Parts: sequence; C-alpha cells; structure tokens
Amino acid sequence: MEFVCLCLRIPKCGSASLAAALHAAFTGRQCFYLPHTLNLEGPLSALQNLRFHRTRARNLFRHYGTTDIDRVYGLIAKTAREGDVISGGHIDLPSVRDNISRTVKAITIFREPVERCRSEYDYLNQGYFKKPPLSRFDASAKQRAAGRYSFGGYLDFLLEHVDVYGDLAARYLGWDGEEELAPYFARYVFHSGVLEEVETFARDLGEKIGRDVPFPHENATGRRRSTVAAGDRSRIERLFPRDVTLYEWQLSQLASTKSRAAARQPRRPTALAENYSRS
Repeated sequence: MEFVCLCLRIPKCGSASLAAALHAAFTGRQCFYLPHTLNLEGPLSALQNLRFHRTRARNLFRHYGTTDIDRVYGLIAKTAREGDVISGGHIDLPSVRDNISRTVKAITIFREPVERCRSEYDYLNQGYFKKPPLSRFDASAKQRAAGRYSFGGYLDFLLEHVDVYGDLAARYLGWDGEEELAPYFARYVFHSGVLEEVETFARDLGEKIGRDVPFPHENATGRRRSTVAAGDRSRIERLFPRDVTLYEWQLSQLASTKSRAAARQPRRPTALAENYSRS
C-alpha cells in the first residue's frame, strides 16, 4: 500500500463492527486514534458547540495527553507508515485530507438510507429514555428530537435543519455530488461495500490485503427491514439525495463484481454437452 487507511465509520452503518474488523485484519500495523471530526450540531447552539469540543478534548487527552488536535494531526503525518490505519470516532475524510499531508484512502460501508435513518431514530430514542431525566438536557439536539417526537416528527426536525443533518454519508466521504463517482472512489477509497452484503465486503477486502477479515457484525440491524410509510420514505430521500446516489452506485459496483466473478467460475457441463463430448 502506498497510502494510510482511514476507517470511515458512517453512523448506523455497522461502524462498530467495521472498526473491530479492521483492527483484527490490520494486526501488526499502527492504529492512530482520532475522535469525531464533524461538529455537525455546533451551529445550532452554544451548548451543542460546547458538547462537541468538550468531548473531543477529553478523548484526545485520554489517548495523547493533549487537547490540541493539530498536534495529533502532525504526529500522525510524521509517524504513520503506508498501510497503517486511522480509526476511532466518526471521522470524515475531508478533515483528514486537509490536516494530514499524506495520501489517505478510506475503507467504509454504506447502508440503505431509509434503513439507516430509521435505525438511527430507534437508537437515539432508546438512548434518550435510558438517560436519567436530569441528564437529558445534555443530550445532542438530534437525540432530544428523537426522544420527543414520533418518527415523522423527527424527520420534520431534520428537514428543518437539512444543512446540518442532510447527506450524512456523502459528507463523511467528502463527495459533493458533482464529480463522477468512479474516479472519485479510485482516488480516495481503498475498499467499500454495503451493510446488507457484509460477507462480500469482508471477502473482497481480504483478497485485497491477503488475509482474512473477520467481520463480527455486532448488531443484526443490517438485515432487518423496517416498516416505513411512503411519505416518510419521500422525506428521507429529500434529506439524503446524495446518499441515495452513493448507495445505488455502490450496489451497481457489487452487481458488476459478482457478474465478473461468476464469469470466471468453471461451469458445470450440461447433460447435452457431456453427451456431445463423448460422441
């Protein structure tokens, strides 16, 4: 490899399992920690901005003994070797590209946007009610919305702040919707797949790096289909138009890969062909 790998964890896309799989698959390589890099909710309020910087500072100090993320970026740029991994929080590719003067390529998993959005709502809603009532004031704005509203109301809240919450996967990947995806992926992505076909993702990554990739799949949500009303689906598609494009493009790449693999497989001769060969 002539680049550093980034474990690009898109929320509610099996990202914990992805991080565990890469940690096992890249055993022997250095793994550099970075916390969450996107301060999505900072523009919404001073409280949300404080929450982001407070959590980032704590995590940086725990791992590096400093709260200065620029120093950490410099450390990674100086000491990372080709084939090492950057992992940790939900890290967006543009932040890494802008702050680390190294070639970095992502390894990531996408998920069907409707399923991802519904899964996120359920996760946030359940987490909100697990918090002690006095602690809920310190929840994220998105989690408070999930705790207070129905799924439809939650989508309305996201749409009111589409500049903050829209096109989540595309934002983490850094794709603006303008550049063609094939050259963009060739330049910035080492390997990608979809949660719904995680075995294919793990097998193909293993072939690229020459070792098994054990994918623990710590949650089973990738295979469960949610019941989402047509109106809610329409709103989700308005929230994540680039994410829909990304997901459909990734599916088309999988279909193409499967077709090529099938063409390479030796075919079992039909009875007619066997008879012909013996005559």
